Amino acid sequence: MQTIRFWTPCEGHVDRRRKWQFPSIIMTMGLLAAPSYALAAVKCPSVGKPVVSLELGSRYESNDKSRSDIDENADAAVDKALKPIDVYVRSLANLSDQSPKASTRDETNRCLYRALSSWADAGALSDLGTLNAKLAISPRVAGMAISYHDAKAVTPPDDEQKKAIETWLQSLGVKLMTFFDEDAPKMASRNNLRAWAGLAVGQIGVATDNDQLSSWGAKTNEMVICSADDDGGLPLEMKRGDKALHYQLHAVGPLVVNAALLNAKFNDSFSVCQGKLDRIVDFTLSALQKPELAAAKAGTEQTFSTGKEKLEPFQIAWLEPYLKFRQSEKATRLAERYRPLSNSNLGGNLTSQYSAKSKK
Repeated sequence: MQTIRFWTPCEGHVDRRRKWQFPSIIMTMGLLAAPSYALAAVKCPSVGKPVVSLELGSRYESNDKSRSDIDENADAAVDKALKPIDVYVRSLANLSDQSPKASTRDETNRCLYRALSSWADAGALSDLGTLNAKLAISPRVAGMAISYHDAKAVTPPDDEQKKAIETWLQSLGVKLMTFFDEDAPKMASRNNLRAWAGLAVGQIGVATDNDQLSSWGAKTNEMVICSADDDGGLPLEMKRGDKALHYQLHAVGPLVVNAALLNAKFNDSFSVCQGKLDRIVDFTLSALQKPELAAAKAGTEQTFSTGKEKLEPFQIAWLEPYLKFRQSEKATRLAERYRPLSNSNLGGNLTSQYSAKSKK
């Protein structure tokens, strides 16, 4: 079943061509107010109605124990249900992608805070009605937290927005932490899904100065990193049939970005388990060149070999933060081939962000 419920005191939507449309009026404290984009020189885009309730079925064939055989109809239904949230996260990333020195950065950050506070005030994502909804939400929450933290570092929100946004983000972080510690299926509690939860919770902790959440994110990263074999393969991802390399790649993103963003607070984030993260990255990059390396562990030919899958830039956006902390000819060559590298769940255009950081 795929069900979403929206909060609707404020209309405005995104059309099928993903062009921003703007609301004619906004309800604020029960009063009619001028359009939000009239408050600043920058026109704030509508980010859609907050999604309060979400129910998702599985993407996979019901008899597939490896959870690698996609049911095309179910997959499309899940994508459709998640689309309003994905559009929202992309809009936040687009706003936070502005250069810190851009003349409009303060105003775009204020747009971002309006977008976040509108979903916070609605209690967005507070009702996740199915197991699959709880498993799917971590990457989106991670993107929200990273965008907020990036904006906050340049232009602080006002006190009312700060309280609303951070209370909401922390509530999501606590729910994710509790779910993955207590209720998530055994495999999900330790595989790429746990890595994404670690990124989401860890970055909420960093963005809101919550040590409990940031520490949980760091410990989760360490747990998943330490699970890798001596070659750098992640055993739970290598059980995923012909998508083993796909899911290894899906896990590396949050592991690397979390290590990079937590490094200022936990300065050993890249060295846990005798530097196994470097082995994970090296194995992943080597397997992208020679998928048979993953096939040997998975026991079957990989989608990158059979033509079912083609590497996309968003899948390797994590190379930019990795290269900020590590030197790797393999990583450099791959990044140069696919740039610009962007992934809204990892914070947006990481090529431009890390290029700007390297110039500071």
